[in-house]
Amino acid sequence: MPANHVTTSGKEAPADVSHIVMQALLLIGSDSGKALACLSQAQQMMAGSGAPPAPASANRAIAKGGLAPWQVSKIKRYIEENIDGSIALLDLAGQLRLSVSYFSAAFKVSFGVSPHAYVIARRVELAKRRIALTDAPLSEIALDCGLADQAHLSRIFRRHTGYTPSGWRRACATQNRLS
Repeated sequence: MPANHVTTSGKEAPADVSHIVMQALLLIGSDSGKALACLSQAQQMMAGSGAPPAPASANRAIAKGGLAPWQVSKIKRYIEENIDGSIALLDLAGQLRLSVSYFSAAFKVSFGVSPHAYVIARRVELAKRRIALTDAPLSEIALDCGLADQAHLSRIFRRHTGYTPSGWRRACATQNRLS
């Protein structure tokens, strides 16, 4: 992968920051607290402070209206099992028998992002793995990840990673050749 990553402002971010953000994307499905800590660290590095992030507390989320651990597990499992199709907010809330508004607020407290943002991040993560590990056409990968088409994949992939899907494939192939 490239040594530096160009941000939306046109500035270069150190590869360390890009690596930390990639770690956060990998962790977001399994440990949202660690993912948020990674993102906080990356933000601090970009701001130049270099201070270590404050530890995240899972108990704090429940105490302030978040989802219970069993609810978090159930929702993560539902999203992973249905990632290739449509995942409506009503369906997510229905899994826990909660109102849409309460579920949305509790989800955001527990995960640090909205349900939609979480689902999109999971889809991008799945696409990253499939792009890096297979030669499948991008249009097929888009559909397998629950996205409308290749253009939709390209748009959200670039927004989340800074790479186009084909650029990601090239960077991963180059990285694999160098390893």
